[in-house]
Amino acid sequence: MNKKLIIGVIIFSVLGAGIFYFLTTGNVGEKYNTVEVKEGEVEKYVEATGVVSSKNVRAYYGNGTQKIEEINLALGDQVEKGQLLFKYEDQLDLEIQKVKKQIDALEATYSEALSGADVENVNNARIEISKIKKSLALATSNKESLEKLYNNDAVSRNELDQAISNINQLRSNLAMAQNNYNQLVKGVSEHTKRKYEAEIDALLLTIKSLENNKENSKTYADIDGLVTELDTFEGDTPSPGRIILEIHGSSEKILLVDFMVEDVRKIKVGMKGTIQDPKLGINMDGLIVEKLHPKAFETQSELGVKENRQTVEISLPESAKDLAYGLEVDAQVMVEDTRTALLIPKGAIYQQDLKKYVKVLEDGKPVEKEITTGIEVNDNIEVIEGLTEGTLVILNYQED
Repeated sequence: MNKKLIIGVIIFSVLGAGIFYFLTTGNVGEKYNTVEVKEGEVEKYVEATGVVSSKNVRAYYGNGTQKIEEINLALGDQVEKGQLLFKYEDQLDLEIQKVKKQIDALEATYSEALSGADVENVNNARIEISKIKKSLALATSNKESLEKLYNNDAVSRNELDQAISNINQLRSNLAMAQNNYNQLVKGVSEHTKRKYEAEIDALLLTIKSLENNKENSKTYADIDGLVTELDTFEGDTPSPGRIILEIHGSSEKILLVDFMVEDVRKIKVGMKGTIQDPKLGINMDGLIVEKLHPKAFETQSELGVKENRQTVEISLPESAKDLAYGLEVDAQVMVEDTRTALLIPKGAIYQQDLKKYVKVLEDGKPVEKEITTGIEVNDNIEVIEGLTEGTLVILNYQED
């Protein structure tokens, strides 16, 4: 996903940290523009651009070898699980017809060997034997299960006797079916019968395989969702790897945010997130980090700088249901809990010998103080050491 360049990836918010400016007169008539050191609450965030998505996304790609024979979709269409999405062109119908003709020719050839026997009746007799054998195997398994239950007093003797009777009946049916088959092929050598059956079975397996391949040329939806991308048409031969169709599932929406890897190291599942995007007029609080994708990737910024990024999934509330899939918004994750801090304007600080200083008013006189600073909060900066709340810090001064 495209990412806009974030100049400052750490954003801080200040709550109730009012900074008040004063025009203060010293004891020698000089006037100083001062600011009172105030305590406020700060929260540390990391920020990047996120993309609205769904928890379930399906992308379908071209194979470069087959034409699209059928597709009846448009952008924005709702699809249901099991619905046909598109079908590739194939020649399998023709191949199936060829095999069926081979079976017809083979049956005609063997009709003479069967001494006038009805080939269709022979095939039906074989199918009937196969069905009875399957039923007998199932009945036998059922009887064995009932015997165990009967021995544990879980079923009655009548139920077990009924299962045994069912097996006996199936065995009788099987004997009758086999006798009927033997009568139909009477006079044909065993070798001829086996050869005939093997060749017919092989051709039937070929038809089954072709029918399976025919079904493989069709693609069905495996989720309910919305068509969000469509880049093909009937008669098109999409190139390999080209996305021809994308579907976003109807499940809840999420926000996918590609943070810098060094920022992801600070993020944990369960941390709070927000969307604060004044350009789009979208403000959402109370979001939660749900997942950190395990794999990082390399991309380039708008300035051509290589960046290592990692995707983070953030939950979206029900109120986000009207946000379009693919919409890019500015997202933030709070990586440090709210805490209090002393704040002064950055302009009050100056440096000497790699140390930071401010001037404060003490008894009406400017006094230099060395300070230790922390995080920056908009145009202000945190003072960790060197000042106390209520101290007047000089910004600049002028003569009376």
